[in-house]
Amino acid sequence: MTDPARHARGEAALVAAYVADAAAMGLHWLYDPERIAARSGPLAFRPADPADFEDAKGVFVHHGKRSGDLSQYGQQMRAMVQALGDADGALDIAAYQARFAALFGPGGAWPGYIDRPTRGTLANLAAERTAPSGIEDDQFPAVAKLPPLLARPSGATAEEVVAAVEVTNTGAPALDWSRAFAAMLSAALDGANAEAALDAGEAAASPETARALAAARASSADPVDFAGEVGRACHLPQGLPVIARILTSQPTAQDAVLANIRAGGDSCGRSIPLGALLGALHGIGGPAGLPPAWTLRLTEGPALAAEIEAALGPRP
Repeated sequence: MTDPARHARGEAALVAAYVADAAAMGLHWLYDPERIAARSGPLAFRPADPADFEDAKGVFVHHGKRSGDLSQYGQQMRAMVQALGDADGALDIAAYQARFAALFGPGGAWPGYIDRPTRGTLANLAAERTAPSGIEDDQFPAVAKLPPLLARPSGATAEEVVAAVEVTNTGAPALDWSRAFAAMLSAALDGANAEAALDAGEAAASPETARALAAARASSADPVDFAGEVGRACHLPQGLPVIARILTSQPTAQDAVLANIRAGGDSCGRSIPLGALLGALHGIGGPAGLPPAWTLRLTEGPALAAEIEAALGPRP
């Protein structure tokens, strides 16, 4: 029997992941926190504008994207949501690979940046190397597809997590950090608070990864400064400790999303796991939850909501 509270947390996790991704997209890959802090106007849901990147450290890749659009990470998660919906919530790796190739491959629907693991995965799929189809890499595509898998009423087995990660990413670091994130989100979906969810992540990780997460939680640094210490780039050993620091230091989901944007660098890569955790922990609305008005900023909000319902099943 489906647990209504867990189902609600699963829905909120997926909505919040999309919202956090879209909120960060305008300043994604701007590696200049001072430039970000000096921007006039809102930081969340900022239109993608190359002028924000002029004479600053960073790379502008979201040409033509509108406020409320998803980055490539949000689209990677969406492909898993759609694949689960096609299979009544069951994980079919071949179906996800087909969705992935149709979205990001030649002639696909995605008109934007293609990162290294995605390029490598597409090459492997084209060559019929499917088990696994990923490449050795520790960047954020490893975890971008995990929230919908974990948010299902039945959750996900350890074997399913590995199989999903290895669609795009292989290698010990990617798997270790992905297991840590999966344990965090699973705990939050089951009703744990932020501290207990982070405890679960450390318990599931290798000693080295657990030490990095513990150091993030113990730090007294502002998330922006902490990201400068560990790195702002696309790699899980940098991004997941920043997420742990944000969760430890920011009292509300809105504060956390804004702190992630201010930290700069691969803010969209961090947004999917961070947003999913925030949705599971705090929900939508209420004193600490994601602002409900932000959910209305998603360009394809109604379609995304329908796909989530298909993947998770109707509310009990």
